[in-house]
This record gives sequence, structure tokens and C-alpha cells, in this order.
Amino acid sequence: MGELNGKILALTGGSKGIGRAAVELFAKEGAAIAMCGRTAATLDRAAKELRERYGAKVLPIVADIMDRVSVDAFTAEVGEAFGRIDMLVNNAGESEQHKSDKIVRPVLSEDPVGASYLPASRFSEMEETEFQVAFERKFFGMLRVTQSALPWIRKAKSGSIVNITSTKGIQPGPRTATSAIAWAACMNWTQGLSLELGPENIRINIVSVGGIVTPNLLSAYERWGKGMSEDEYFLPRTQNVPLQRLGTAEEVAEAIYFLASPRGSYVTGQCVATDGGGVRVI
Repeated sequence: MGELNGKILALTGGSKGIGRAAVELFAKEGAAIAMCGRTAATLDRAAKELRERYGAKVLPIVADIMDRVSVDAFTAEVGEAFGRIDMLVNNAGESEQHKSDKIVRPVLSEDPVGASYLPASRFSEMEETEFQVAFERKFFGMLRVTQSALPWIRKAKSGSIVNITSTKGIQPGPRTATSAIAWAACMNWTQGLSLELGPENIRINIVSVGGIVTPNLLSAYERWGKGMSEDEYFLPRTQNVPLQRLGTAEEVAEAIYFLASPRGSYVTGQCVATDGGGVRVI
């Protein structure tokens, strides 16, 4: 019997990367899992593995956080299946910067937190729509899911919400304007919402991640790192980080678990940077 036996977790983006590592940890501790993503095959595969490994109750649901109707259908299906939501993890919110059709070559941009290969575009070259897309994928996606899930969280008479963001929302680097301001909005909104939800015994916190080895990061290496070893490619992302390495999805999952579970029962409105010390802000 795990410490989360009988608890219900709803998580967006649970089929790979950080989300996949998180549902693994929650399932191991006995939670029932409802997770959504846009690809049925990867969701079903992850659900099958969790059932076989832990005997977990897993409900995979195809949903898109960019679509309010889809989000409402997701939370309704979770609520109807389990009666409530105890823990919500907002993990979906893909990067838009590495997918622009305008990108011809990467540039190495140095910043104090850890440099990275980014599109060769500056603010003066960017279009307003790029900022709108960033807010849709990050801030409004998170907002939709939270707003839609809250009635089911309230049925539990208590609950916890964990929003996954990037440390760029705390300390932006060069050429990350779209992501940085969208993540900063998520953080400010989360901290403000903690004041509203606290009296209802609903906690809401942030896990802000730095350089983490995920499928998206490895895809960027495959695209931009031709002729370079992984160590060479990722060196700019680690050389200014005190721990001198990238993090793992499993390490981020541990931070998520602490904040979402009863272990973090007196923590709300906080941001935990999981970045190897890259952001040095108290």
C-alpha cells in the first residue's frame, strides 16, 4: 500500500518526458491516474505499462489543452470515472521556438543560467503571432485545465495543483522572449491563485525546470547537433550550472510528487526551481 492509495491524479502530457516520469512515481505510490495527451498510441502504451508494473488504475484520454471543449471533456471524463480529483499536474505546454518555419540555423546564445541553441531571431524580427502562440500553449492551456478541473477538486474538500514551468520565467535568457514572458505569466497567476484557493484547503505550487533530458531536448540535438557529440552540444547548457550537468525527468518528478502529495501539505504559492542551481534567486 503506497501513501497515495485511493487518491486521484489528473495530469496533462503524461505519455513521455517529465509527465511520464511523474505518473510512474504516483502510480508506484498507489494513486489512480488520469492522463491526457494528443496521441492515443503513446498514451495507451504508457497506460498499459503502468497497469502491468504497478497494478494501477489508469485512464488515458486524448485531449488538447489548446481547445476548451477538449479540456472540458477530459476533466468531465475524469470526474465521472473517479468522482473527484485530488491532485492536478499541469505539465503540457510544448516549445514553439524550435518549430518555427523561419529557423534556418541555430545560434549559440550565452546567458548566466546556461546557454542553449535557439532560433536565429531577435525581438525586432519577431511577429506578434509568435507571442500569442506562446501564451496559448503555455498560459492559457494551464488556465483552461485548472479552471475546468476545479469543480472536481472541490469535491475532494481539499487538493493540490502543481504547474510545471521553465526557469526562463524567473531569469530569461537571450532570444527566449516568447517563452519567458508566457512562463512568467503562469508563475504570477499561480501565486495569485494560491491566495484564493488557500481558504478552501487547495494548494497550488510551481515546479520550474531548467535543462532536463527529455525527448524534446534530444530532438533538438538531433536537429542542430550534426557533427557534434552530445557532450559538446550540451556543454553550453551545463557549464554555468553549479551541478555541471543536465537534470533528469525523474528528478523533476520527485519535486512534483512532494508538492502534490501530503508531504507538501503546508506549502502553497511557492516556486521550486529544479535546475541544478542555475537560477540563484532567494
